[in-house]
Amino acid sequence: MAFVETLTQLVNRIEGCSAAIILGVDGIPIERWVQNPASSLDIDVVATEFTTLLRRAMHTAADTELGELREMVLATTLGVLLIRPITAEYFILIALNPGGNVGRARFELRKAQLALETEFAI
Repeated sequence: MAFVETLTQLVNRIEGCSAAIILGVDGIPIERWVQNPASSLDIDVVATEFTTLLRRAMHTAADTELGELREMVLATTLGVLLIRPITAEYFILIALNPGGNVGRARFELRKAQLALETEFAI
């Protein structure tokens, strides 16, 4: 299945989801899907900036022997960002509008991660 198809299905199954993006830990986007391209949310900029926080969290988890990072959630007044590593080098991020279904998002994000792991395995 193509990455865009996986992202489209992911976003469509989550109430209040506005965007999903697959990125490398270097911040370079691989694929994205945006519900409303005219919205003020620039998912590329958000995701690229978020990679700094992701890398720091991954190092902190490893340095403190907490294990591998499985998921991050960032809640703001304008929405919620959820991130889940696909592999050590790639991750998937979704953006929810205020009031979006975080529980469903976490569930669907995990399913998408499992499906994408096979695509990134070499």
